Amino acid sequence: MTPLETYQSYLALKLHFGGKYDYFKYGGKTSASVESFDKRKDKFKFVKLSNKLSDPQIIDYYLANFIRGKEWIGDFDQKNWMEHKKVNQSLEYFYKNDIEKLLTLTNNFDILFRVKDGNHPKLLKAYLGKKINLETLVILEKILKYRERFDAKISETFIWPKISLLIKKYEPFLKIDEKSFKSKTLDSIKNFEES
Repeated sequence: MTPLETYQSYLALKLHFGGKYDYFKYGGKTSASVESFDKRKDKFKFVKLSNKLSDPQIIDYYLANFIRGKEWIGDFDQKNWMEHKKVNQSLEYFYKNDIEKLLTLTNNFDILFRVKDGNHPKLLKAYLGKKINLETLVILEKILKYRERFDAKISETFIWPKISLLIKKYEPFLKIDEKSFKSKTLDSIKNFEES
């Protein structure tokens, strides 16, 4: 990627995670001009990234930072990218561990998804308490489709809507074999119940 393309990809992902823009629908294209790029005080960051990383690495670096709540290129951190790569390279391992942690919270897997009196369910509390990874929420959404039910039943309007949007926006980036992960989930539940 050229420095301009690096900047355009940053804008496309920023718009994607910020709301209504769909990175995949528009192929990551934005109407950012050379003039707007040249006016940026942080232009050197895009030049540096385009020289240092491959195209997929740049997208992955952006993704790692956006899903961790960073919005400005100046706040982006190599540490976020390393953590993101670590989880994604061992996704099955992290997911299995997260499912096991979730199962210790209750004697019935379905209770993790129960929204009682509009309050956060155990699944969400585990994520907010940093006991499980965002990727686990996304995988569970892919295989169980719980997000819209939570949208309808969770009454607070500050924390969950942001997480719901994050799951929705991150989901197409996380490529998994859904059948395999569904099977792993069922195996973990069965093993837990038998122990």
